[in-house]
Amino acid sequence: MLREGAVVISVECLAALDHLIWLRTGQRAAEALDCVQPTISRNSRKCLEVFELKLQRSRGEWRVLGDSELLNLERKVHQQLRWSRHHTLRLEAQHWSAPILDGFDLPGWRLGNVNQLEHEQPLALLEQGVIDAWLCSAPDAPVRSGLCALRLTTMPMHLMVPTSHPLAERRGSIPWEALLPYPVLPMPSGAFPIFERMLEQCLLLPSPERDQAMRQAPWWGRQPLEDLLIGYASPLTEGLYGNGWVRLDQALPVEVGDVLLVREACRDHPRTNELLQHLLEQISQLSAGHPEVAIHRGTNAYVV
Repeated sequence: MLREGAVVISVECLAALDHLIWLRTGQRAAEALDCVQPTISRNSRKCLEVFELKLQRSRGEWRVLGDSELLNLERKVHQQLRWSRHHTLRLEAQHWSAPILDGFDLPGWRLGNVNQLEHEQPLALLEQGVIDAWLCSAPDAPVRSGLCALRLTTMPMHLMVPTSHPLAERRGSIPWEALLPYPVLPMPSGAFPIFERMLEQCLLLPSPERDQAMRQAPWWGRQPLEDLLIGYASPLTEGLYGNGWVRLDQALPVEVGDVLLVREACRDHPRTNELLQHLLEQISQLSAGHPEVAIHRGTNAYVV
C-alpha cells in the first residue's frame, strides 16, 4: 500500500492501471481482472492522481508522463507479492510466438496480447514490473542488467513467397540481387536492429534500388503487389502465413530462436522453472517433424 494523506493505493488500483497499459484497452483490462470498464477507468485515474502522473497514447501504446519513480517502486513491491504469494503472474510475447502459446493454459499465469512487433514497450513493462516474463526472440533479445535471458530454441529463418509468386517453384539458392524486383514484407524500422542489419546486407529492405527494380520488372502493373511479396519465417512460424504461401530453399544468414526474459532474482524460482518446462513441452510437440529446430534443455544450455 502507498499512503498520501488519506489516500490508499490498493492492489486493485495499481492492477487496473498496469493492465490498461499492458493490454492497451480498458475492455481487455476489464476482462483480465473480471470487472467492468468503468472500474478500470476509475481505479486507473485514482492511481495516476496519487502519483501525479498522466497517460498519453503514442503509436498505439500507453505512455506514463511524469516522474514515475514512486510508481515503479510500488510496482516492484506488488510484483514481489505476486511471486511469493502465488498470485497470478503476467506473461507477454512477440507476435511470432503465437504458435507456441496457442492453447497456453498454465495455472497462475495470465497471457497478454501476444502481438508485440518491437522490443521497446515489452522491455519497459518487464523492467518496470508491470509484467513478470516476456517471450521474445534472438538475435535481438535485449539482455539488460537485472534481467536473465533463458534460451529455449535455435533455428534457421527461411524466405516465404505466395504460391503464385514467380519464385515459388525455384529450387536451390538465389542471388540476393535477383530478389530486388520483388516487394518485401515490411517491419518496424529500428525495432530489431541485428535482424534488420542482416536484411539490409541481403538487400531485403525497402530501398530506392528496390523501387526502381520493381518498376522495371515485367510483372509491374499486371499483378497485385501482395501476390509478389517476399516474407520470412522460422520452421515454427510458417503456419502463420497460411496455405497460400510456400517456403523457398533460401535461408537467411542468421539463427533465430525463442528467449524467455525474467528478472534475475526470479531466475531459479520454482514458478520460472514450471513456466520453462511447460514452454519446452509445447515447443517439443510443435517442432515434431522439424529437425532443424534445436531445443535447449538444462540450466547451462539455455542461458544467453
